[in-house]
Amino acid sequence: MIILASGIASQAVPRIGARPLMIVGSAIMAGGMFWLSRITEHSSYAGGLLSPMLITALGLGLLFVPMALVSLTKVRNADTGVASSLLNVGQQVGGSIGLALLGTVAWSAVATSLRSQTASAAGHPLTAATQTQIQHHALATGFSHGFLGCAAIGLLALIIALAAIRVTREDLSGVDPLAAPAD
Repeated sequence: MIILASGIASQAVPRIGARPLMIVGSAIMAGGMFWLSRITEHSSYAGGLLSPMLITALGLGLLFVPMALVSLTKVRNADTGVASSLLNVGQQVGGSIGLALLGTVAWSAVATSLRSQTASAAGHPLTAATQTQIQHHALATGFSHGFLGCAAIGLLALIIALAAIRVTREDLSGVDPLAAPAD
């Protein structure tokens, strides 16, 4: 889905510009992650995972191409290597920090859910089936919290696209505005 959406985005950028695609892509991605955050231990694969992951991938595909183009807009030809490497570093470091943050949110919610469910079952014998139910609920709760955090990051991307992206179609036309004029 990401590959399909990236192909659509690369065809759409010259016609509508990068900003609309970044807005739509981040909104779709945030919506898909919010839908994914509704997961429970009783969710089906198709409705609980596959569908929201496809929606999220659609949004990401629409977001990746214009984001890469915007990051290189108005950069002198001599500086495109540095600008491109900064994009790659930002993606790698941002992904690492984001994964660490969202993993911490998810596993903290799992631990909290396990503690509260175990405490509420105090005094009752815990069968293997009950322990399994408690673990499944805790995992679903934790991952739901992590996905909700990711949806919030998607909303932040939407706000940034709305407030900060001011690149026009003409800026993306391949003309280097900082190059010396031809005589």
